[in-house]
Amino acid sequence: MSFPANVFVVSTEIRTMNKQHVHMVPAKQTTAEKVAAAVNARELKGVDDAFYVMDVGDVVSNHQRWQRLLPRVEPFYAVKCNSDPLLLRVLYELGTGFDCASKCEMDMVLQMGVTADKIVYANPCRQISHLQHAAKKSIGLLTFDSEAELYKVKSVYPGARLLLRIAPPENYDVMYDLSEKFGCHPGDVSGLLRTARTLGLNVVGVSFHVGSGARDPEVFAASLQRSHNVFAIAEKLGFNPDIIDIGGGFYGHKGAPLSFEKAASTLNMALDKYFPVTSNVKVIAEPGRYFASSAFTLVTSVIGKRKRLAKHRDRKNSLSEINVESETSGDNKPAFMYYMTDGVFGSFNVIIFEGTCIIPKLVKAPSSDVTFTSTLWGPTCDSLDCVRKELPLPELHIGDWLYVENMGAYTTSTASRFNGMPIPRCHYISEEKAWNSIFTENGVHISGTTS
Repeated sequence: MSFPANVFVVSTEIRTMNKQHVHMVPAKQTTAEKVAAAVNARELKGVDDAFYVMDVGDVVSNHQRWQRLLPRVEPFYAVKCNSDPLLLRVLYELGTGFDCASKCEMDMVLQMGVTADKIVYANPCRQISHLQHAAKKSIGLLTFDSEAELYKVKSVYPGARLLLRIAPPENYDVMYDLSEKFGCHPGDVSGLLRTARTLGLNVVGVSFHVGSGARDPEVFAASLQRSHNVFAIAEKLGFNPDIIDIGGGFYGHKGAPLSFEKAASTLNMALDKYFPVTSNVKVIAEPGRYFASSAFTLVTSVIGKRKRLAKHRDRKNSLSEINVESETSGDNKPAFMYYMTDGVFGSFNVIIFEGTCIIPKLVKAPSSDVTFTSTLWGPTCDSLDCVRKELPLPELHIGDWLYVENMGAYTTSTASRFNGMPIPRCHYISEEKAWNSIFTENGVHISGTTS
């Protein structure tokens, strides 16, 4: 295990965007160095709450990679993944569209200045009041996958442009298979399209989502083949489909189960086969974790510590019957429990929902390289709030800080305030070059201060 040096530089150059302070950092700093500087700034203010370090440059880099590897595919960021205001603003300035699932998400991006044509209302099952709101705001591109939804659209928003969401082929490795809840199956396609035709609705294309966190790139190719077949059926019924929405499922961080390079390569070959450039079909996607995950690093502090009691001691024994040696492992090395400022009811909910194995790193080097069996707990009063068990760590102390990388996807967006615990706030950073590539080049005036 390696650790950064104990000398950290606190950034003094600050930009302000949407009332968010963004600290300018030196070029080519490591994540450890960026986190250490942010922790130092917090400690100077006496703050020990968990927080995120959000790196604007990471978002810029992933956007550039998307444009380079998937030039035909226009990304519509999935707001549900992480609705951090600066993240949304950066993506807006970079020119992405937005995938919204509710009235709240639509308003969130509209208030930034996003135009209705840069939004896809991609929730196949909606409240009527939310559908009415989309109609009022002229957000016209919607998905559907059921007959009931068609009648709802007919009565509320008959002028909408519809994408038939189909279920992807089964038996491919994905983190979350969404097809049990959403997506029209092949046998129902013709019937749904006929209903849409009878109702006089405008079906303009096909949508699919292979599942969150795809691990097999071939699922994209198989889904595009299925989409091509649906296009053929729609054309026979008199529709003129010209949009394909390939959904999400992309990873953007290093060491992911499926690299973006492999996914993009498979997608490009399948697009050339089933929807070549000459077809004049517009291709969009709904990436979420691709942009959010690696841009956010969670930083949490140790607020409690004790030696762990032996696993198998009889809980009915009285205190006088407990041997002191029961608080040590077989080789007489202590086993420790640590309590942190974030847990599974907060950002670490991904442990429960996604089965994520948390790999914490120390912000400052320990006094010894000796490790002990350790358990990490969250701050709440619930015994389910366990972040990691049986983890080898150097002995930690109250006030020490840990950080976990790739924590931007479906963390704060699904976190709760159980026990009144706060949801971590963000410490924003950016290299000057990355910041200027977004805002200066786009002609946006950003105030700069020194503190």
